[in-house]
Amino acid sequence: MTDGPTYANKHSQEVIEQMIEAHGGFEKWKNLKTMSFKTVMYSESLGFLRFWITEQTFDMTTGKSYQDWPLIGSKLTYDGEEVWTVDWRNGNPPNHQHYVWFYYLNLPWLTQDANVKLGKPDKITHKAFQNEVYKIEMGYKEAPILGKSKNDTYTLYIDATTFLLVGYEYTVGYGPLLDTLNVPKDQKSFGPALRVNNYIAEINGLKFPALMTTSDTEQKQQYGDHVAYDFKFNLGFDEARMKKPSNAVVDTSKDIRK
Repeated sequence: MTDGPTYANKHSQEVIEQMIEAHGGFEKWKNLKTMSFKTVMYSESLGFLRFWITEQTFDMTTGKSYQDWPLIGSKLTYDGEEVWTVDWRNGNPPNHQHYVWFYYLNLPWLTQDANVKLGKPDKITHKAFQNEVYKIEMGYKEAPILGKSKNDTYTLYIDATTFLLVGYEYTVGYGPLLDTLNVPKDQKSFGPALRVNNYIAEINGLKFPALMTTSDTEQKQQYGDHVAYDFKFNLGFDEARMKKPSNAVVDTSKDIRK
């Protein structure tokens, strides 16, 4: 596929490649020019509002993107080098937030990115999933993109029958987000949390999670429900959104905590 990931062994590579094929294949995904989608997150932790709603568009070649948050009136742009916002009313650092949903939806293919490390597969039963799953640890040699951290990790849960990515545990290591979440300074990451892909939708031959639930790893405390919908591909990219307006605020935060 690519020379990006490092596999622990041949079986790890085989399982990951079967996962990617089950989600529609690498080449079909790689040939996408743009991806647009809408999202909803519901969580009691968001206080009075309880909903985050977004409309997002990504240039699949350059990684540039823009987001609109219609409920709170915010805008976010990533021009390939830096992230800026207008009227940002989300407490999370924009550098981190620009890629969050892209990772939710595209994780099977993002295993092929440079600096990814993939561990040995372990076939297990897990109470969150109906079938046996392959458990594979995923980490990074270096931060894969602005807003993520080399301390980020994923524990992939791949259905041993269908090879779909049915869920994962994840930790977040982006320093400014840890500060936002009041994580103690001596900790390098937040988590793990468990995300279950409750419904995987097939769109133009590619399969993406459309309904997700995030909780603690024991599923005793639910953190949020997530919906992705109105997927559109190859409909163009508004380059005018890459021009920084005069009232834009650039996020200069870095991966490592101060």
